[in-house]
Amino acid sequence: MAKLEGIIYKTFDHYVVLRGFAPIKDLAAISHRPDSYQRNADATHKIEIIKFLDSGEYKYFPEITLACRVKDYVEFASNIGVDSAVDRDDARFVEGLRVLSEKLPYAGYRARHANLIKTTNKDLVRVDGNHRLEPFDNGNEKIWEIAKVEKTALENLIVPYTVIFSEEEFGDKFEAGIFHNINFRQLPLREEASLKIINELNAFDEKENLGAAYPLALKLIDSVRQGGYGQIPWLKVNTDIDKCYYRTVCLRIVQLLLSRKERIQALLAKTHIENNTLEQELKDKQNLIDSTKKEIRRKAEEVEKIEVDNPDFARMSQYKAVIKDLEKLNYEQDKLTGEHMSLLHQIEHVNSRVDALKRYLKKCDDKDAILSELSSLIPVYKDLGENYGNIAYLCALVYYSLLDKGQLYAFINWSKLNGINKITQPDDLSKDASMNIITMFDQIHQAQKNEIFISMQFGDSQSELIFEKIVRAIEQFNSKHKDINLRATPIRIDRNVESNVFSIPDRIRDAIRSCGLIIADLSSANINVYHEIGYAMGIAESHNMIPNIILLYKENTDHNKENKDVDKFIGFNLRNLSQLRFKEHDQLVEGLVKRLEKHYGV
Repeated sequence: MAKLEGIIYKTFDHYVVLRGFAPIKDLAAISHRPDSYQRNADATHKIEIIKFLDSGEYKYFPEITLACRVKDYVEFASNIGVDSAVDRDDARFVEGLRVLSEKLPYAGYRARHANLIKTTNKDLVRVDGNHRLEPFDNGNEKIWEIAKVEKTALENLIVPYTVIFSEEEFGDKFEAGIFHNINFRQLPLREEASLKIINELNAFDEKENLGAAYPLALKLIDSVRQGGYGQIPWLKVNTDIDKCYYRTVCLRIVQLLLSRKERIQALLAKTHIENNTLEQELKDKQNLIDSTKKEIRRKAEEVEKIEVDNPDFARMSQYKAVIKDLEKLNYEQDKLTGEHMSLLHQIEHVNSRVDALKRYLKKCDDKDAILSELSSLIPVYKDLGENYGNIAYLCALVYYSLLDKGQLYAFINWSKLNGINKITQPDDLSKDASMNIITMFDQIHQAQKNEIFISMQFGDSQSELIFEKIVRAIEQFNSKHKDINLRATPIRIDRNVESNVFSIPDRIRDAIRSCGLIIADLSSANINVYHEIGYAMGIAESHNMIPNIILLYKENTDHNKENKDVDKFIGFNLRNLSQLRFKEHDQLVEGLVKRLEKHYGV
């Protein structure tokens, strides 16, 4: 039970309201949230409210507005202010209401003191202020534990309230209308003006109480205000507050960067595990190489002994068998050496990712590092010209610039292709816009990474059969790992674009840049395949990455009419790279599924 005491009278000619002050726990105990138009506050927001109420500095908010439904509103309203209709029980209109005879001490007014007693939360509806009350509802004990604040220390805080009365029959419609007028008819205060007050008037001594991002953001604002970043439109300093956005931009950048820390830390932990796995694979591979070398030496000694002991060794079946074993061992060693080199490249790539993630965690809350990235983006904005995007776009650019230059360039290309950079209207009121852009791009970027570019000669029976087996292997991989929601997709460009030996068409270049993996068939010795492999390797090197390429070679290929040694048939620059060699097509399917599992880490 709670007793609300206040002043009751008509406002705006016809609305009866009760205004007063009460403990915040009492207002929470006798009111409820309407599901039709009020949002439920999430845990983070509840914690923020608790910490705000606990901070002590300028702790205040406007009155909480509740609604109360009346059985006969017309008669009820007509009695308010009438001298004869006082100091009696008004429960016939509103259960628990009593209007007293004492008038307000203002001439000409008939406002009265009144009290309203409620025992449950059924009757009063939260029109405005629901989020401020929700932490004090039952069932929020865990929230208070996380906030590390004693509930009893705050629940008796006295706060202002208004109870507005309405006709019971039209309660839902009335309350929703009042909610709309309170929340959406006012001109929102731009955060730019608020930040100017906070920063330049130094209104708050303890900036961290405003939020984790504010101390760093305010330092960033001071640096940007000194100039040097005006070539980025949203960071131009203007004396007219209505044409200024740089303060809000600085805050949004910091809010975004700090909000991504937890995800980056998780990625770093995952990458460390991946690196440890690769290091163990490398160690195992080196052991195999060492044992193969020993076996090669043993076989070589066996060959030498036969040659010394038997003048007619060339015709001996034993000699031929040992020579054949030696050739197999040398082939196996070459294969293992290629795989070893591939693992070294992978480890180098993973270490590069580790360094990048560590760099982000180190720089995301460093003012000078953020300013450095902003400076590096000036040429980007020069190139963008009038299509420079909105505030969320700039925040995303800073994020990717700190995280990964390769992703930054991919993001810029994607944004241009889809016209994201052409949206230049101010979006300073939204706090989630940059996160939405990043989420959208990351999903698309991941989908592109799941695309597999097929580089091979097309048109002959062997190549078409190999392509068919590649598709089958990808399908088997997807079916085997459907639980991880990873849909590897083969991309066959020849059906849309004609390649040639002199250049790589734009469509092929775009596909190679965006795809996460290239499967290249060397069985036809096709010059275009070598061009495409070289282009992919060049892109990877420019971004300090290893090329994600699976090389295929059919040992009994139809295209080796001269029966050349494999080292002569395959280009010299690719001989030492790991290849999936096969004679039977079943070997190709089985081996490629394993290679795909290794590539995608499943």
